[in-house]
Amino acid sequence: MFYDRERELEKLNSVHSQPGSTFVVIYGRRRVGKTALAREFLRGKLGLYFFVGEKDEALLLEEFQEEVEKNLSGYLPGYLKPRFSTLEELFEFILDFSRERKIVVVFDEFQNFRFVKPSFLSSLQKLWDLKKDDSNLTLLAVGSYVGMMKRIFMDRKEPLFGRADEFMKLKPFDFWKAYGFVREFTEVSPRDFVELYSTLGGMPRYLLYLKRYYSDNARKTLNELFFDEFAPLKEEGFNVLKLEFGRYYRSYFSILEAVSLGYVTPKEISDRTGLKILTVGKYLSELTNHYEYLMREVPATENPKKTRKVAYSLRDEFFNFWFRFVYHNYQHIEEGDFEAIIDDFERKFPAFVGREYEKIVREFVRQINLGFKPLRVGRWWHKGEEIDVVAYDRKNALFMEVKWKDLTKKDALKILKDLQRKSNIVPLRGEKKYGIAARSIKGKEELREEGFLVVELEDILNQSPLSPSPLS
Repeated sequence: MFYDRERELEKLNSVHSQPGSTFVVIYGRRRVGKTALAREFLRGKLGLYFFVGEKDEALLLEEFQEEVEKNLSGYLPGYLKPRFSTLEELFEFILDFSRERKIVVVFDEFQNFRFVKPSFLSSLQKLWDLKKDDSNLTLLAVGSYVGMMKRIFMDRKEPLFGRADEFMKLKPFDFWKAYGFVREFTEVSPRDFVELYSTLGGMPRYLLYLKRYYSDNARKTLNELFFDEFAPLKEEGFNVLKLEFGRYYRSYFSILEAVSLGYVTPKEISDRTGLKILTVGKYLSELTNHYEYLMREVPATENPKKTRKVAYSLRDEFFNFWFRFVYHNYQHIEEGDFEAIIDDFERKFPAFVGREYEKIVREFVRQINLGFKPLRVGRWWHKGEEIDVVAYDRKNALFMEVKWKDLTKKDALKILKDLQRKSNIVPLRGEKKYGIAARSIKGKEELREEGFLVVELEDILNQSPLSPSPLS
């Protein structure tokens, strides 16, 4: 199902319209929709799609040869039946063929060439350098393992370093696009959607499971997707990450589990996992910068380069949930003790969704018209005090609390009063504004008339984050 990748498609078509050859790298998480994008781009064009499976070179060439015969036979003399004994011969044939006409070639799961035939990456580099100036080839290298793809194309020691003309990192849908995507095929209540998005994130493949599994009950859906005996996503973390991390995956898994459980500083992670603090620092750097599974966060008012107040969180909603509720309970799953798993899930899931809802509200605040353009929007904490949303410029500051609850006006006023107290600790000057976000808030119009920014789930779901806010 192709949805909402118009900007990426427009970029690829623009690249393809230029004369000569272009090497494009498309990378991103598994299930994010890279193959769907590549196939949509291929539609109506002369092109070849090769899936690079982890198999013997000869078997791979049989599949590739069938693709060549199916799509290019009408452009070749009848007596010519191309046969390839090596990957190098195939690629040289493609480059030579493209001298006469423009062609698109997609190598999907490109990183698997490292397992099929590592030397092919050097051969490809040499052939590309030798023949690209005389050819008309749009070459797409599509890869699912972010760390591996970055190493292949961005590491100076690798043969393909500097060969890519364009890099396209495909990201999951944001909250609003994910909501639009799901509504293409099923009706889902706003509350259920927040719970489902907090778990599945914006990954198209995971969201498509809702077509089959969702039936007006988010908790029941998640139980069937993750905890049931035949749950299709129970093993997904292992399937995606073990190859990415290699033989040291257990250490990476331990750190990601610790962070999902709320151990977010290097010392807390070290104490939880038993890994030495220097080792934890190394892994945290790799998980943040190379693999991009963690995010480094500092208080909104702190200089990221100077402060020691650092907290880590998982970037990806799906893996945050998987490590917290599946991997953490994997022994219970293996033993079939589903009662213990469901008990943990039911008790801890509301707070889990609450933290994800805070992220959604922060993104909402980044996009709406606050009456000023924030220099930064983020979370703030200091000595046990915390504010969920802080947005500021040099003359204004907005402070907000976020609750995954239905609030009365009395509840909201109590929270806002405490928020005003905490805001006095924050080292910001200028005009202060206060706000609150929840699932629903009784008396919201009166609170707005008193000058507060009041946001309900309905406001977030129904308002485009790129439009000026009617709440400002």
